[in-house]
Amino acid sequence: MRSIDVLTVTDFRLPGGTSHSTAQELSIQKSMGLTTGLLQANSRLSSRAIPWSSVITREIDRDSVFPIIPGDHIHARLAILRHPTALLAMPDVSKSVRADNAVIVANQPAIKPNGDIEYDVDEVTAVVESRLGVTPEWAPIGPVVRESLEHIAGVASVLPYDWTNVFAYSGEPVIRTGFDSRRPQIGRHSRPQSAKWPNSRADIVSAYPVAGSYDVHILGGAKPALEIISGTPSNWTIHEFGALEPLRFLGAVDFWVYFHHSEWLEAYGRAIMEALWSGCVVILPEYLRATYGDAAVYCEPAEVRAVIGEFCTGVRDYLLQSRVGQEFAAGHSVDLHKDRLCSFMGKEEELRNDELTADGADVGGRSITPRSEQLSTSMPGRTDRFAGSGRPRALLVTSNGAGMGHLTRLLGLARAAAKDFDPIFFSMSQGLEVVGAAGFPYEYVPFNSALQTRSELWHRYFEDRLRLAVRTYKIDVIIFDGTWPYRGMLNVLKSSNLLRVWVRRAMWKPTITSEQLAKAPEFDLIIEPGEYAGEYDVGATSQDSKSVRVSPMTVISETEVLPRAEALAELGLVDDPETRYVLVTLGAGNINDLNSTLERVLSAVSRAYGWHPVLTKAPISSAQASASYTTIETFPLARYARAFEFAVAAAGYNSFAEFMDIGVPTVWIPNMSTMTDDQDARALWARDVGVGLRALESEPESIDEAVARMFDSTVRAAIRDRLASLDRSTGAHEAASLIAGAWHSHQARGRFGNRS
Repeated sequence: MRSIDVLTVTDFRLPGGTSHSTAQELSIQKSMGLTTGLLQANSRLSSRAIPWSSVITREIDRDSVFPIIPGDHIHARLAILRHPTALLAMPDVSKSVRADNAVIVANQPAIKPNGDIEYDVDEVTAVVESRLGVTPEWAPIGPVVRESLEHIAGVASVLPYDWTNVFAYSGEPVIRTGFDSRRPQIGRHSRPQSAKWPNSRADIVSAYPVAGSYDVHILGGAKPALEIISGTPSNWTIHEFGALEPLRFLGAVDFWVYFHHSEWLEAYGRAIMEALWSGCVVILPEYLRATYGDAAVYCEPAEVRAVIGEFCTGVRDYLLQSRVGQEFAAGHSVDLHKDRLCSFMGKEEELRNDELTADGADVGGRSITPRSEQLSTSMPGRTDRFAGSGRPRALLVTSNGAGMGHLTRLLGLARAAAKDFDPIFFSMSQGLEVVGAAGFPYEYVPFNSALQTRSELWHRYFEDRLRLAVRTYKIDVIIFDGTWPYRGMLNVLKSSNLLRVWVRRAMWKPTITSEQLAKAPEFDLIIEPGEYAGEYDVGATSQDSKSVRVSPMTVISETEVLPRAEALAELGLVDDPETRYVLVTLGAGNINDLNSTLERVLSAVSRAYGWHPVLTKAPISSAQASASYTTIETFPLARYARAFEFAVAAAGYNSFAEFMDIGVPTVWIPNMSTMTDDQDARALWARDVGVGLRALESEPESIDEAVARMFDSTVRAAIRDRLASLDRSTGAHEAASLIAGAWHSHQARGRFGNRS
């Protein structure tokens, strides 16, 4: 288990103040000689897959600040967990990560101004306790958040001081010398969110005049305001978010004015601190006086011009107010963060001179792990779990499928090959957390559609990430599961001495050309996962003689499937002879509209007395579950298959292979919207040989008929008998043996991967 000083947990993708404040704390911790691990929480606060904030990645280095991969064994002296809403998505690291102390930094009130709950304090506390094995203390970011926490009964412990954001600009602030009172410059900067703007036209035009002797400067976009006031005023200058450095922008602003939505509370705005530091006179809502005191001026939106007028006429002293604000901002220096760290971990000089570990070296008063035992990178992904194993390292690369097929196949392969190889996943699948839950390290690489960037840029990005991963982890074998080998991956393969394996699923639609098969010479070994319905395969791969076919590949074996009673108990379903369950698993719903088909299936199952449908939600599903039916979200689903009398399922590779292997009578509804996978061929084969029934989305009555037939116990029994005669799925172990043999041949030819 690796010991570190600080574990920081949040969603590092978020723009704005949270990431900037986190980055400054990371910088301070580095300056103190502390080691910090970063654990990502993929929260709902980001609606799409985006990279980590650049202000975070700039702080990552080889020794002091590095990402933690789920599965790494970590012991931290202090865990700092930011943004309670994000923490609900904290990965389950309960078996591998422990902390002596934990602090939840609450950056927003727990209760909204309208009385609604922003986050459940007890729920967040329970998540952190279950993940880290320690009861956290709560640290409000300022008086507004503290007040909301103090109104909630049951908060275990709230620190007596606020965890205010550090504001650590280098050098001294520029002292103002005055402003042009004939045409004051009003400004503001914030993220382009509706909550950051007033929600009434009167408040907007009062605080940010649309006429008269004022200029208004906006950094961060003004779309929410412009939609309300219907157009861009001639005296407004608008810069989009990130277009200018804040301090450069603020240098041209005399009065920084900030009012927001009536249902928003500003906890402790970093933008406000930047405005104070720059010397602007800051004008805020009255409730923020408890946070900023004399550093700012407070009024209602309708009073802004009158307040500015008092400074223009000399009733108020502009230079004095500017200086008071700068002194307030200067008080939030690096020493603030150092002091609170020391309150948990000891005096700063003790932190700098902790006793060295047995394998550490004294470098500048701190312990540095020897370089040979580190696998670090400036991109998310660091692991020392395999240090000294002596086994070759395999990078398992999967494409961005509409379902979980590519990832699940390679997870089964990783489990089978773990005695011969050290697997590390490198995937575009947003269901990648199942890999971490299985105990394997991984890197997530967003696909082009997730990043919403140009194809050419994405290919270069992918190649750079892959090349870095190969070098950083000292990879010996690349195993790719996908239909289309990416240009960047082929470039990496050509320039390296790796064993190159392509796990290429068969059963392509007849309309798909053989163009991709021409890339076979770029690989040393091509493995074709077997198909129970292989005799119905008429696609391009059926004519290819260069691949080695194995049995169907599944993620678990039949012996790992739970007995019916245990499966029902784990799923929370009643074990009652009068109650029978039907598993409904029609796929992720990311490429086809499942609503009408799903409703048809649910109606067909529910109309029979004693029969209850149970829906599934895949880890990458974008479809919403029906609130009227029991829904389960578990992986691997096959482990619980014996809880059900029969299933209604899409005929994708995984479900088809698993249910055939386990012996689950199934109504197969092929997804006709897939690009390559010929699901209907599988469904036709199952119908024709009597190991399943087939129904079609385009023929709703066929769904009713197939489900009705499955209610008949004699039909189910006949299908089970035929399923029992099928060969078992051992493809994952067969593939692992093939790769191990290819690796030994690779070495015998004098090719030693990436660690020679």
